[in-house]
Amino acid sequence: MADVRAALARAVTALERAVDRRVGDHLRQRPGWVVTVVPYVGHGTSSSVHVRARVVARRRVPRRRSGPAAVLLTGLSHYVSAEVAGETVAITLAGSQVHATSDHEGYVDATVTVPDLPSGWHPVEFRVGSTEVVTGRVLVVDLQARLGVVSDIDDTVVHTGLTRVAEAVRTSLLVAEDERRPIAGASELYTALVEADAGRAPVFYVSTGAWNLHTVLERFMSRHRLPVGPMLMTDWGPGGTWLLREDSIAFKSRTVIGLIDEYPQLRWVLVGDSGQRDPEAYAAVARARPGRLHAIYIRVVPPQAPARSQRVRELAGELATRGTPMLLVRDSVAAAEHAQSIGLVDTTQVELVRRAVSEP
Repeated sequence: MADVRAALARAVTALERAVDRRVGDHLRQRPGWVVTVVPYVGHGTSSSVHVRARVVARRRVPRRRSGPAAVLLTGLSHYVSAEVAGETVAITLAGSQVHATSDHEGYVDATVTVPDLPSGWHPVEFRVGSTEVVTGRVLVVDLQARLGVVSDIDDTVVHTGLTRVAEAVRTSLLVAEDERRPIAGASELYTALVEADAGRAPVFYVSTGAWNLHTVLERFMSRHRLPVGPMLMTDWGPGGTWLLREDSIAFKSRTVIGLIDEYPQLRWVLVGDSGQRDPEAYAAVARARPGRLHAIYIRVVPPQAPARSQRVRELAGELATRGTPMLLVRDSVAAAEHAQSIGLVDTTQVELVRRAVSEP
């Protein structure tokens, strides 16, 4: 059965790539359309920075939608892109330039080597051919930082309702972008953790959500004052060995382990929810990198089946024997109180989280 599934995934992947090439070639020739770059938030160290982006064909002037179907059409459009493969992209950061070629899904993934880049945020420029420069940004993690935060997105910082299919569909397609609701206290909790490390702690958002939502989520986080940080997401669609996207446990554990290895000076707090496979992914990280985690906080997302609750408790029990606390938390206050108990935040910061959670 597995062989049949793998063969089907390969066949569908090949078909999708052929269609993508045809669509991209067609749209780039159409009047009113332009090939451009969508930048993603990058990250790195004082000597090497990882940059990501995507080359797409899009309307030169975005279409304005109105009427009853506007929210639905806008929601659907977030999941549809006309990616362009095989384009050479010039990437410039702090006077250093590299060139990279967009892959079959339009993605650009490159490393820029820079001498003695200061910590903090830096602009990075992308250009395809003679088109206008598009500016993104990258975070250089401070060498003096000692704490790092990894957070899931859906049902961890934004209400999505992935445990209830109908609610998840409604939220994704029928709720206007500016009406999406944040998880109460998440902003205050993450801000407290960042401030606990003198403002140096980086926050990374690791999600199996689609890269197509990157720009929407950037606006959401800015609107609700969540700490700005790189987002590491997935491509939705057949990928050679899968039909929809990479397995969430494999993707998240691999990605978080990569961050831990890239920043050896940091110990981490991992935050997720019980609705998907965050406990399993984070447990895999704890096993692979013992001693590198302060704590794991898993937000309980109803409805919670008894078997699922039992499984998470079993994982928490296992990790406790390895010296890594994994807590099932009802809200951001419970996470903040535990963070205070291990010396990561203070009483004043816990009270700010408590106040945010208690507000109607």
